[in-house]
Amino acid sequence: MKSSANYLSKVQPATIALIAFAYFVIAVTALYFLNPAYSLIRSFAGYYDLGAYEFLIASTFFSLGLGSLALVIGLYQGMAQSARSWIGLLLLGIWGVGMLMSGIFPANDGGSTVPHMTTVLLAGIFPVEVQATPETVFSFIHIIALIGSLFSLSLAAILLSRRLKQDKEWRPFYRLALILVLLMIAASILFISVLFFPALLGHSGLISPFIFIVIGIVLGLLWLFLIAARLRFIVASPVSH
Repeated sequence: MKSSANYLSKVQPATIALIAFAYFVIAVTALYFLNPAYSLIRSFAGYYDLGAYEFLIASTFFSLGLGSLALVIGLYQGMAQSARSWIGLLLLGIWGVGMLMSGIFPANDGGSTVPHMTTVLLAGIFPVEVQATPETVFSFIHIIALIGSLFSLSLAAILLSRRLKQDKEWRPFYRLALILVLLMIAASILFISVLFFPALLGHSGLISPFIFIVIGIVLGLLWLFLIAARLRFIVASPVSH
């Protein structure tokens, strides 16, 4: 009985993380079909102005946040102590909390620079009247939470991936995780480079520097999903319990 309870306590966080990340993919895919104005970058920027789909956008942040926090618990339970990176787990937790905050507090489109009242939908549902000049307090919270979260995820991925080789169960996944992390870093460097030196893209105007942010976000989300899938496989394996 105790062994069965211990097994469930290890499997549940990994399962919750996978379900949450799968929901994110399904919701984002649905939004592309429901409204042509939707884009991943605009969503992460926090503009919930797609008619009846504000909560659906907010729910994608909630799914990432809850899934990531479940993943922190799962990794704590499903990794050898020698392979754990406490700072990495903490940063992954900060990413999760930041995603929840980003979902609750949306950004707003920059309007008039004259102070004015505008309606903000907290969590994509609850309308609140706030002053904007042109940004709102909630918009600043969203932006700070988002930037801090993405930075935390990058550092967490680096710290956690480099320790995987110290656990025999995770060792086969070590190189793939590290490759994804390196690609994430490369995408971030390219974005910063072309942001400050637009001439690097030439004068065609066919490529937006924000494409590198999209690539970085997609790689980060892929890293999260694969880590959760590997964790689920490990804790569900008869050998692990």
